[in-house]
Amino acid sequence: MNANQMYEVWISVLGKNKQQGYASPEDFYTYINQAQRSYMDYLLGEYQKYQAQRPIAVVQFGQNERVRDSIAPLIYNAILPINSTTGIAPRPSDYEYVDAMWSVYGTYNITFTQQDRKDAYIHSAIDPVVTNPVYLIRHEGFEFFPQRPYGENQAAMSYVRTPPSIVWGYVEDSNGIPVWNPATSQDPVWSDTDCLQIIVRALMLVGVNLQFNTVMAYANEIKQGGQ
Repeated sequence: MNANQMYEVWISVLGKNKQQGYASPEDFYTYINQAQRSYMDYLLGEYQKYQAQRPIAVVQFGQNERVRDSIAPLIYNAILPINSTTGIAPRPSDYEYVDAMWSVYGTYNITFTQQDRKDAYIHSAIDPVVTNPVYLIRHEGFEFFPQRPYGENQAAMSYVRTPPSIVWGYVEDSNGIPVWNPATSQDPVWSDTDCLQIIVRALMLVGVNLQFNTVMAYANEIKQGGQ
């Protein structure tokens, strides 16, 4: 599903389910991108829904293959340069969430730890931190213990990145009506099914509450009509 197909579904649903249902391309840009960020948060686990004494998400992307498959277009790899004095490596500019951390040559894992458990890891006699490095998440980035895990000034990471904006680019015709311009558009990275889930969330933001299957029916109607 490209940006134009998402926009066509959005406009069609609004026109049939909301009085004065037109929304501008700028409205579409605002709501569809808020919705895809919300959907990404849902796939990552929505920690706001954790229950007391049971910090387990209803859905999280490492939980099963289907969820991970949805968020796979946003999983990237990076090599992190570690400051040899502070042991801190900055996050990538599009960073959202750590998937995994390991030695730069891909041989050993580097384990996440909480601040209150740091000393236990550092002083462990069973799993000495020299051979079992850990990292903390800080506002400056990732802090490693030891400062040079496995004697290296770098670490490898896979992470979930910020989804690129979905853009319905357009030009205006002689009547001032927006017409899709693929040259200035940016398509979603998600699968068709995930795009429909995002549209459902975007519609909710403007007060149209429909089930996924209903929105999918609109999408099929547009597809069959050759729009």
